[in-house]
Amino acid sequence: MASYGQIGVVIARSSNDAFATTLKNDLRIFGVAATDGFGVRLPDVDDEGANAASDEIADLLLTGDTLSDRQWDMDQIHAPEAHAINTGTGVLVGDIDTGIDFNNPDLVANIDVAKSANCVSGSAVQGTAAQDDNGHGTHTAGIIAAAQNGKGIVGVAPGVKIAGIKAGNADGFFFPEAVVCSFMWAGTHGVDVTNNSYFADPWYFNCKNDPEQRAIWIAEQRPSGSRSRTGL
Repeated sequence: MASYGQIGVVIARSSNDAFATTLKNDLRIFGVAATDGFGVRLPDVDDEGANAASDEIADLLLTGDTLSDRQWDMDQIHAPEAHAINTGTGVLVGDIDTGIDFNNPDLVANIDVAKSANCVSGSAVQGTAAQDDNGHGTHTAGIIAAAQNGKGIVGVAPGVKIAGIKAGNADGFFFPEAVVCSFMWAGTHGVDVTNNSYFADPWYFNCKNDPEQRAIWIAEQRPSGSRSRTGL
């Protein structure tokens, strides 16, 4: 699927039942881990509450007023004062998340489509393939880079350009191959800083004594220049 020689990580898929065992027996390979089939989606438990919240938001938007005066979080970090000095112009932020809504009116002016990518498979697909199908990525992108355009909210840095780097799928799972791909994309496409608001599945806390889990966390944290190899 993909080979990241800079960090010695390969993303591979096979229909051969003996594939993983064969790799584990190869002394040239540091570790092997399977990442498919770990995610289990929990049932929605409060549909009524969710609908009520949506209705409240809809009523708020219907007023047509700016929402900046509701952004108590920005006041807490003195974002308005910071904007008077610098809004982040010239900086490219990679939002490693569930993607980004390329049509969102509060984001569209700041999105760098060419630097965006869908990494869910472990192999990057450039551009609008990073369309958000979950919502979380658009949410974090708004906090980061919502434009000062007289509508909606204002982000922490409304002058930055933002690349949506999709690592999370529609169900909100961030599997290791997607995380590795996302960091490699950011590191090779001029991204100045990344935002990461997730934990990498399938384990919330990886056990370093478990060979499969160890292969995963090493692949995710491995610095550039490592010569050993990890397979996912």
